[in-house]
Parts: sequence; C-alpha cells; structure tokens
Amino acid sequence: MLFDQVKHVTKSPIFGDIGAGTGLITYALAEMGLSGYAVEPDSQMVAVGQRLGPTYPAVSWVNAPGECTGLAEASLDWVCYSMSFHLTNSSEALRETMRILRPRGFFTIATVFADLETDPFQLEIENRIRDMAPALRRALTPLIGQMGTYEALLNQYPGLGNCISLATTEAVSMSEERYLNYWRGRHDIPSQVSSEVWNSILQMIAETFRKWQPAALRFRSRAWHAQRG
Repeated sequence: MLFDQVKHVTKSPIFGDIGAGTGLITYALAEMGLSGYAVEPDSQMVAVGQRLGPTYPAVSWVNAPGECTGLAEASLDWVCYSMSFHLTNSSEALRETMRILRPRGFFTIATVFADLETDPFQLEIENRIRDMAPALRRALTPLIGQMGTYEALLNQYPGLGNCISLATTEAVSMSEERYLNYWRGRHDIPSQVSSEVWNSILQMIAETFRKWQPAALRFRSRAWHAQRG
C-alpha cells in the first residue's frame, strides 16, 4: 500500500532509508525497482551492507546520521526510518527530513519486531541471548513508549499531514545470511556488549538457524506514513 502511494506520485521514486543498518529494508526496496540511498551512522554496519552493493547498483551508501545526512536538498521522494527513528534527536531528524524531501514526498516511520508469541524459533533465540548477556537492556520498552506519539507527531509537524497508521503480522521466508544480517543491523546489542560476546551471539544465531531450519519467520510490523504538502 505504501509503495503504491509513492509510485502514484512519481514513476521513478528515489528513497532514503535512514538508519539503514545492514540494508535489509534498503535492498527490499531496491528489489521493488526503486533507487536510493542507505544512510547509516555506524561504519561497521555500512561495511556489512556494502557487501551486497554490486548486486544492487541502484543503491548508494552514506555513512552519516539521520540528523545530518549530507544528501542534497529536495532530492528524495520517500524518506524511511525502519527501527531507527527512536535513536535520533527527533526534532533534528524531522528538520533534516523536510530539507531532503521533495514537495508531495512521503515520510515513513516503521517498526518491525519478531513475533515472540507465535514463533518458537525466535523466542528460542531471544532466550539464548538473555542467557549469554543477562544484563542486556533491549530497546523494545522505550520504543513502544515512543510509538504512541508518532501519529500525532507527524500530523502536527509543519508541512506534514494525512498520517496513516498500519499494522500487520506476516511470515517471511528467510535464509541464514539474511537472518544474520537482520541481527547485524540491530543497534542495541553491540552497543552494550564486547565484540567477543557479540560475535558469540551471532555464532549462536547461525548455529541455531542451521539446527532448526525454519521455513519462515513471523514478524509484527507497524508503520506511520505521512505526506509533505
């Protein structure tokens, strides 16, 4: 639905995936035929994401924060934040969004969570991570608190409006490498543990995936989507 709205405004939309992590959403958009930018402040995640770069020539990587992307003014038709807006200074991120977004362009905040209630494999992963890093504080709780403010924020921000909110739960086919990249793109864990523990967690995830061989993984998604006037 969101993709259709963006394509309705321009036949060849240019997107910016801000806080792109390792490029999971970026490359999904590229597979839909869009071109654009993956903007990520963590240079290590950029390096991981760029490994697929030759496969997706329509994507350019930018090592920068959402508050100061370095992209040209009014250069994008769609600015997307997936699991990253809560990590920014929201007022500065919105100011930068309005600078790089073209008139009638779209702005989307999206959140994607593993469905731990109906997906036993992902629940197993979470439990094992908790055993390996008992003091770890996941970003879920503060993010859920912020999610309740997004619709009003986008409807009331000058120049934005017509915000719609969507929610869905879906099963997603996932290879081992794609699932590992999903985890490599998480910001909260590597910022709290040593590189040795983080590498051990990634190794555990890979080994568990090979053991379980899940056909598909379940995720819950929410999105807030507004248009610039």
